[in-house]
Amino acid sequence: MGDIPAGNCDVELRPRAHANARIVPFFSVVIPVFNRARLLKSALASVRAQTCDDYEVIVVDDGSTDDPESVVNSLADPRIRFLRQDNRGGGAARNAGIDAARGRFVALLDSDDVFLPDHLETMRQLVAGRSNLLAFAPVIADRGRGRSILKPLRAPGPGEHMAVYLLCDRGYIPTMTMVVDAALARRVRFAENLRPAEDTDFAIRLYLAGCEFLMSDKPGAVWRDVSDADRSSASGRQNFPLIEWIEDLKSQIPQRAYYGCYGWAIAKSEAPKAPMRALLLYLGALVRGCYRPSVAAIAFLQIFLPDPSYRRLSDTAIGLFGAAWNARKFRATPAGKSSVHEPEACADQQQDHGQRDAHSRVGGARGGNACHDDGGNGAY
Repeated sequence: MGDIPAGNCDVELRPRAHANARIVPFFSVVIPVFNRARLLKSALASVRAQTCDDYEVIVVDDGSTDDPESVVNSLADPRIRFLRQDNRGGGAARNAGIDAARGRFVALLDSDDVFLPDHLETMRQLVAGRSNLLAFAPVIADRGRGRSILKPLRAPGPGEHMAVYLLCDRGYIPTMTMVVDAALARRVRFAENLRPAEDTDFAIRLYLAGCEFLMSDKPGAVWRDVSDADRSSASGRQNFPLIEWIEDLKSQIPQRAYYGCYGWAIAKSEAPKAPMRALLLYLGALVRGCYRPSVAAIAFLQIFLPDPSYRRLSDTAIGLFGAAWNARKFRATPAGKSSVHEPEACADQQQDHGQRDAHSRVGGARGGNACHDDGGNGAY
């Protein structure tokens, strides 16, 4: 048995020693897994097929019952390390992998998704020689039955606050293509109590810590965005502490993002049990100009349609219009250019951006924008 990473005493680390193993790889690919052994092999195969081979892989088993370690053992690859912990959620699993990482940059991948072959090489070109940044790539969201769509259509705009991008638009920082400076990831960390929003929280707090965000101009992964009751995000309308989370962030984000969260993500969680309250929250955000008209319509449907009905509607729309959508040119940030770092120039954000804090009271975070997404992102 290897050493126990600091701060993770309940994690069992099983390294595979190898005389030629790199001591400091460029990437540490962290793959959390929970009862996805049948899909893990494909995820690992996609890493091993990368055109860039300067990496290690850390598989973190979050208390699975289907023996993912046997999948790792069957590959006999010295670059792959295996950690096991009691079930604590995707955020805790990612944090364990980040703590154990030896690489300069941490690349995240979910166990049921796959990298495209040149993803790490593309990311290396974006991040080489830089620090304090997160690079990411769009993903091909595979909705099943031949339907797919590219997400996100655009990167955060110059001067756009990350909270506005994620909470007031269809903004999305895909967890499965994130590449982040390892030292920064260890400081900010994933939250371990926000299962439907750990990814959103992580991105916002990275922004508040002064992190730069770079988006590639080509897809980096295929996201298995299919209906699955066993996914960790299938409970997206459960009463996770979103209100406490947004209240903790209130003084650090624009009012537009604050009310946008209430009018969409929180209204969506309230709608099944208190539809009138959900409607009032939505209308409150609407009159404050939180959403563009097209986004406002999508938010309304997500809030008030039952999840299966919205899923069928969106799948139909993707089947009819997905090809045209995918053909649109990404409004991506050119390689090496910052997509978001400067304060947003808007009247509702008269605050001291010098007080950005990587350790807000929210705590640490976890994995796309599952706060108000129609798919199943958030699984690991």
